[in-house]
Amino acid sequence: MSLIIHIYYMGQHGNAKKFADEMISRKIVEQIKNEDGNEQYEYFYSLNHPETILLID
Repeated sequence: MSLIIHIYYMGQHGNAKKFADEMISRKIVEQIKNEDGNEQYEYFYSLNHPETILLID
């Protein structure tokens, strides 16, 4: 059985994107993706809401 979690990061002045960029640059995302059982961990940028990032885990 899979569990899919959608998390919306909302910020101001680009802070949501900065957060995602830091998670990637510090290789935290890589560590999470390599955990046993992890099927997906992806960030998506919203065209309609530029200060919002969706994380699907």
